[in-house]
Parts: sequence; structure tokens; C-alpha cells
Amino acid sequence: MASSPLFLSALDLARQIRGKKLSSVEITKAVLDRIDATQKTLNAFITVDRDGALAQAKAADAAVARGETLGPLHGVPVSVKDIINTKGLRTTWASHTMANNVPDADAVSVERLKHAGAVILGKTTTSEFAHKLLTDSPLCGVTRNPWDTELTPGGSSGGSAVAVASGMGPISLATDAGASTRLPAALTGIVGLKPTLGVIPHNQVPDGFNNFIHLGLMARTVADTALMLDATAGEHRSDPHSIGVPAPNALAAVQGAKPGKLRIAWRALAGNTLLDDEVRRVCEQALDVFRTMGCTVDIADEPIENAEPAWRVLQQSNWAARFFAKIDEVAPKLDPSFVEGIRVGGSYSGQQLLQATYKRTTHFRAVQSWFATYDFVLTPTCSRPPLAATHKALDPITVNGKDAGDMRQSWAPYLNLFDLSGHPAVSIPCGFTGAGLPVGLQIVGPWYRDGALLALAAAFEAAQPWAGKIPPHAAG
Repeated sequence: MASSPLFLSALDLARQIRGKKLSSVEITKAVLDRIDATQKTLNAFITVDRDGALAQAKAADAAVARGETLGPLHGVPVSVKDIINTKGLRTTWASHTMANNVPDADAVSVERLKHAGAVILGKTTTSEFAHKLLTDSPLCGVTRNPWDTELTPGGSSGGSAVAVASGMGPISLATDAGASTRLPAALTGIVGLKPTLGVIPHNQVPDGFNNFIHLGLMARTVADTALMLDATAGEHRSDPHSIGVPAPNALAAVQGAKPGKLRIAWRALAGNTLLDDEVRRVCEQALDVFRTMGCTVDIADEPIENAEPAWRVLQQSNWAARFFAKIDEVAPKLDPSFVEGIRVGGSYSGQQLLQATYKRTTHFRAVQSWFATYDFVLTPTCSRPPLAATHKALDPITVNGKDAGDMRQSWAPYLNLFDLSGHPAVSIPCGFTGAGLPVGLQIVGPWYRDGALLALAAAFEAAQPWAGKIPPHAAG
């Protein structure tokens, strides 16, 4: 299956389409057929724009035939998480309250993908308003992991991760406010990048200045991630964090990447106390790959304060600002865990909100201090393998059979920390558990070193390739 055109990289697809060895219509039809074949079992899409995608693909092939100048993603099928605006294509936020919402303009990031030549397939599943670390919602049902359909792909961008892992387009545009790109990437065996805050402008957030919601990129290879980053990065007047930010030139950085004598820190914990034994084993075996590449890897075990309490106040306040005034009216239509978060968010005082903002600065300064000594930091992406697909967001989880309590505090503390701090972070596959489930390793770098971050990830990928490993349920 790995030799199927469905699992060609975006770079290879674009080359073959430009070279007339493969048509955009041909690959787009194949991807749409894969979506149809897996929708009942995996449920990766909320909306599939079959007619629109085929029309875009036909136009892409016509442009090739005319010898026009082509963008770097010309004719390549791409999916978009269903909280990111797509002009003329409904964007539901996985919610009955938005089921008929059709934006009249593309998000900046989508506009740039189209400018690069991408064919937009449709909108991928998410939890309602992207509020939890799982991917299910009252509107779209349960999304399942292609490695084991009894398990979750994580969230909230689970549909994007499942699509990429299962041959439904080589790349997907997602978001990451607290884990939503990197967690599903880790649990489905693909690459998930949260760039430096502002490198990809986000024009949908209501608070541009205090924003910590990032656009996220998903792909099967690091080079495809870099290609997508270059296509979507660049300043935009709508996002103050993007203004004056240099281009990452990520694809040039990853091609032929050789890391050299980098100094790296390994942090097994990030405010949590429990780490699954198999996850630790697989991640720590990966450390030897970095050492073989010439890097120095130190064990950094001084305590890190868990960022989840501050993150929770900030994010629940966001939800409350939008919904608390009408919560009694809309609650029957919403996911109960989202309703709970809104109600808690509505109870915070202005002082509590400002204290959480202060704490965000404290977390930033703590992370920033690491890079006075180290070039990059490694962590697990999450503390344990996937939960059941039907696990409830408010229920506790276990790690190594022990009660680990709150899901966000104990499963993904490695992730929301860097949403608050804004540092670039990428999850890459680093091995498998005994049950055959993928394990993710996170690499974190200094602000605006996105290209160098991906170069290190690419060097690891070259030493320990993963893209040929296809999930057993990828075909439905």
C-alpha cells in the first residue's frame, strides 16, 4: 500500500503533476474514493466537496497543459480543519449551532494554500469548537484511529490527522491552541507542526494581541510540512504577531539537513508525574539517534510547572466570552464537556484572568531560559498511548495503570506549555508500542527557528524513516 499514489508526498505529487506523469484529476478522484471508503469506519470528514475539488483539479490540469506558471502545491489535494474558514464551503465548528455556516471569505492560510495551487477537498472533523483532546461531537459523531479503530486519534484536529495518515491527501491545515495538531499527529504516526506564534498569520482569532491559538500543519513527511509552512507563512495586516516576521525558508533548510554538533535537552516530564513505560522506552531509544547524528543530549530533570492551570483560565474565558451570556439557551445543542468549560469560564474574575496572563509570561520566560544553554529540547508528545474513542473528556485517565486525573494536566502537559510560550514545536513519529501503536517525540526550538527545527526533524527522519508505515485500517 505504501507504493500507492495515495501515499506519495505532496512534493512528489506536485512534481508528477507538473511533469504530466500524473493528473490532478486522477489523484483527486483516488483521494475522494478513499474518503468515501473510510467514512463509515474512520469518519475523518464533516464536509466533502467532491464537485468543487474535481473542478479545481480539472482547472489545475488545464493550467499545466497551457504551460502556465505553477505554484508549489499545484494540483495537490489538501484538507482543512472545520474551524478554519473556507469561502463558499460550510465551516461548522462541529456544532449544531454552526451547521449551516458558510463563510464569505477564506482564512488567510486557506487563501495562501489556494494561491500555491492546492485543491481543497473538504473539511475535517474536530471536537465541537475544538474544545477537547478527543475528536467527537454531537454534529459529526466519533472519529477513530486508523491504527486501532477502538481508539481515538486524539483531538481536536483528529480528522486532519486521520486523513493524512490514511491516504486522504498528503497534507492538512489544522489549528493548535493547546495540543490540537501535535497530539493527533503523535497518535496517528505523522508529523504535526505548531510554528512560532505569528509565523502563519491567524486572522480569525478575536484577540490578536493575547492570542495563543496557532495554525497547525500535518503531513506524513517533514519535507511536506516545510513545503506547507513556506506556502502559508508571511506577515498579514490582520495578525500583529505576524508583522515583520522573517520567512522561514523551511524547505531549503530541510533538504539535505545535517544537524551537526547541537546541544539538546531531554525532558521526560513537564509538570506531570506519570509517563507510560512504553512511551518512555521508545522516546529514550530515539535519543541515541540524535547522539549518532553528532548531537549532545543531556537529561534535564529539574521540575517544570504545569502550564495547564493558566491555560485553562485563558481558554475557558475565551469560550465564556462567546457563549456564557446565552449558555442556557444553547446548552442543549452543545457537547456537555464544552458546556461545563463555558460555565466555569464565566465564573472567573477579571483578576483571575489577568493573573493567568501574568502566568503565561512566567511560562514564556522559563522556556526561553532553556535556550540560553540548549539549541533544542526534546519531550514526549504525550504521556500515554491513545485513549478509547468513546472516552469522555471530563473523565480521569490512567497512566501505567495509575489514576492520573485530569486529561489535559496529565496526558498533554508537554503541549499547552508551548502554545502559551509561542515557541515552535513539532511532533514526529519515533517508534511503536508493543501493541503496534505509534509514539510521538516532540522537538521544541527557539522563536523563529522553525526552519532549523524542521531540519533537525528531517535528519531524524532520514536516520529512522516512518512514512512507509501505513495504518492497518487506512483503507477502511
